[in-house]
Amino acid sequence: MIIVADGSELLCITQPDHAHLSGELMALWRAGGVPEHPRRDDLVFAAREHDNGWREADAAPRWDAARDRPHDFVTIPREDRIAIWERGTARFAGARPYASLLITRHALTLHRDRRGDAAWDDFLGSMDELERALFEETGASPEEVAADYRLIDLADIVSLAACNRWSEPFERHGVRGSFADGTMRLDPLPLAGATTFTVPCRRIPHRSYGGDVALGVALATARWQELRLRIAGAEG
Repeated sequence: MIIVADGSELLCITQPDHAHLSGELMALWRAGGVPEHPRRDDLVFAAREHDNGWREADAAPRWDAARDRPHDFVTIPREDRIAIWERGTARFAGARPYASLLITRHALTLHRDRRGDAAWDDFLGSMDELERALFEETGASPEEVAADYRLIDLADIVSLAACNRWSEPFERHGVRGSFADGTMRLDPLPLAGATTFTVPCRRIPHRSYGGDVALGVALATARWQELRLRIAGAEG
């Protein structure tokens, strides 16, 4: 779950809805030869489904007692995070092995700083094994996967920065981004032109809920809304 403090409210966006925006971006991507890319369908699918393991977790959100706010995608406990990524990498491994290879690469990239931590050894070992199996099944080269994953990573960070309303500019794989006043500006712009997207969201009062049940009730009874986000080029 993405949780953004917005005055007297908390703006809540599920990880799958953020990922759906990533997929919409990839579907409209024009830079880097993506429209003619031989694996374009898998790129769009992987961008859209890279956070599919969060479906179950975001349907039953957790309360973070230490921080007195809902757990977000950064603070969720290790056991829950491992279960999320085990689901997310396995869900499409049979039907969409190449897209699953990119999703597995995403899981490994996110957790690369956990290498050497005994608490994460089994999880990372299983991800390494799955990646090797998907490489063998798809026949993909390391160079192909590295290049394709850069596109997934870019679509992910653009969507994350917009949904989280990050105020700090970022640069990733040669693309610079900054968000202000509902608009994410990218330089260079990888789309054909400025485009406005909508992301499902809910708003709940910014208060202490004290536990999972009260938080879940608040989200279940909150009205679904659409957050409008514009992606445009750098200002001249």
